[in-house]
Amino acid sequence: MDFKKSLKAFKFVDISKDLYEYAATFGANLKEKNLSEIEIYLSQSFDFCVAFFGALGVGVKPILLAKPIYSGDKFVINDENFGDFLDFSKSMELKFDQNSTFFLQTSGSSGASKNIQKSLGAMIDEGLFLKDELGFNEGDKFFASVSHQHMFGLTFKIFLPLISGAKAVSKELNYPEAIFELDLTNLSFVTSPVLLQTLVSSPRAAEISGLKNIICAGSALKSELRAKIESLSSARIIEIYGSTETGIVARNLGDELLLFSKVKAALNEDEALNVSSPWCEFFQTSDWAQIDGSRLTLKGRIDRIVKLNDKRVNLISIENKMFESGLIKDCYCDTHPKFKRLAALLELNEEGVKLFRDSGKKGVVARLNEFLRPEFKNSVRYFKIVSSLCKNAQSKFLKANFKLLLEKNEELSWDKSSEEGIYKFKTKLSPALGIFMEHFPNLPLLPGFVQLDFVFKFARELGAEIGDQCVVENLKFLKFVRPNDELCIEISQRDEKVYFEIFCNGAKSAGGRIKLGL
Repeated sequence: MDFKKSLKAFKFVDISKDLYEYAATFGANLKEKNLSEIEIYLSQSFDFCVAFFGALGVGVKPILLAKPIYSGDKFVINDENFGDFLDFSKSMELKFDQNSTFFLQTSGSSGASKNIQKSLGAMIDEGLFLKDELGFNEGDKFFASVSHQHMFGLTFKIFLPLISGAKAVSKELNYPEAIFELDLTNLSFVTSPVLLQTLVSSPRAAEISGLKNIICAGSALKSELRAKIESLSSARIIEIYGSTETGIVARNLGDELLLFSKVKAALNEDEALNVSSPWCEFFQTSDWAQIDGSRLTLKGRIDRIVKLNDKRVNLISIENKMFESGLIKDCYCDTHPKFKRLAALLELNEEGVKLFRDSGKKGVVARLNEFLRPEFKNSVRYFKIVSSLCKNAQSKFLKANFKLLLEKNEELSWDKSSEEGIYKFKTKLSPALGIFMEHFPNLPLLPGFVQLDFVFKFARELGAEIGDQCVVENLKFLKFVRPNDELCIEISQRDEKVYFEIFCNGAKSAGGRIKLGL
């Protein structure tokens, strides 16, 4: 193919500028710096393409950063200085060598990010294959919630539409409000399962009905989520398996995960998958797999298999078994950093929160153990409920966060406002709060003395001098305050007294006044 011709024809639907003209200008300005490498971190895909292809076209190697964290010893192109390289009095014809290389960074989910070298020719080969294999053409339009700075976004938001003669949206649209501003009819959406889950949970979920394709990667697309999407849209759902190192490896169109026709796959002695293809010479993965013809079954990661009591235990199998309980939105299992026993971080779903409200953490753990014991006995000894697993932009949990979340004490976040002398403090009581584990383990409640502590704290913030001599008068508790409830504390001060009312889900749950000491 004539790559330069394709680049000259490539258009972004939300940008009217000529991409090749800008890239040629950028390249000419960059050439004057006499640089061999540059780090790139740009938010708009149009600007990124200008810098990326402009650099490659003048023999400068781009290093694509996963985050705006710079090495300190390389020249950086970012949103702040990008415009400095657009002096249009300078321009030059770009020359593309398919052997020219650049670096992409891995997600860092199992440790520090690594720089992976890729070639322009490999990206072109991969794009040409995807165009033919999945049937994309000049009539397609792509938009993405994922970044062009990563392999998945670079492949499916940049190279695939460029090589197919299709168009793309320059902006990264990674929240529902921005996505629903688009006319989604016949668009191809490049995204992650995490964002898809947010979309199908939105009141406007029906608006995805007109999508033509949904291309997702980053984590496994659960069958329940696929079914929900299929009930809302007739879009072709293409789940991609691959990595920064391997590029694309396999796809699932709904029935099973199948190797792409030009990918050769095998297993090593540990049953870990290795692959080779026109865009990946060879790479040994850490994915535990099974191959049956073109059918690929992923069983987990080799580095997520631990030995307990002389038996190999697959942590992903434990996580999958906990998902079967119907209580878990997300979870992550690993060895406890202090006690060398297994611990699990749990993010509860609606059913899980309901059970927690009724039976506390003890009830949730008992239900999980009903599913775990037949196969894994008491392998998981510690359970920690968290508000969120805090996955990264690629929907991956960073192993380094496990110890942090396991030891972290969840804190309340309060919204504060005032109206006509009444000060309001609002929050939602996450089941992850430590207070619910410490008091009433079988029926978690927010104790009255803790509610009074909140009142005293906020009254002091408002200037009330509450000392040892103060007296709480006319104190009444009217109803229980429980996990997942919305709490509002209203405080006013007059006549040397602090008046307070506490509301739970809009209904008054407590009230009283504090007589300030002399």
